[in-house]
Amino acid sequence: MSFKKISLLALVALAFAVGFLVIITKKGTDVHSRPPKPQTALQPFDGKLAIQSIDDLRVGGRKIVLCGVAFTKPQSMRAMVTEAARRDYQGLALTCKPVGSGTPCDGNIASKFGDSTVVQCITSDGADLAARLAENGILCGQPAQAGSTYKSCP
Repeated sequence: MSFKKISLLALVALAFAVGFLVIITKKGTDVHSRPPKPQTALQPFDGKLAIQSIDDLRVGGRKIVLCGVAFTKPQSMRAMVTEAARRDYQGLALTCKPVGSGTPCDGNIASKFGDSTVVQCITSDGADLAARLAENGILCGQPAQAGSTYKSCP
């Protein structure tokens, strides 16, 4: 190839690169200037408690995790504990507020856990459901999430 052909090819490549750069900067979206996607604030909700299993609770059809408590007993006790919870709490009317809206777990745990909303639920008589379940030995308090708010298991 002659020097003239190489120079022409380099000039065409340079023009293509400059044109491409102009297209990118004029038409492209600058990801750094895009405003952050607003997170929808989770709102309190009401409903009746449905207990699928001791670690699959639902209120008003929404899957929930009670903040500050968890099932930490041996798996062999799972069916017995689920039945006790169903017997005493199934169908209980609750008002639940997500973590971040004034719960004992604010700042210690996320408001979502998989497809579940992490909440504190209050009964119609003003009692905290997690506190009742911990007091009755069904669930165990988790100090890392809610401090000493809920009774821990021995």
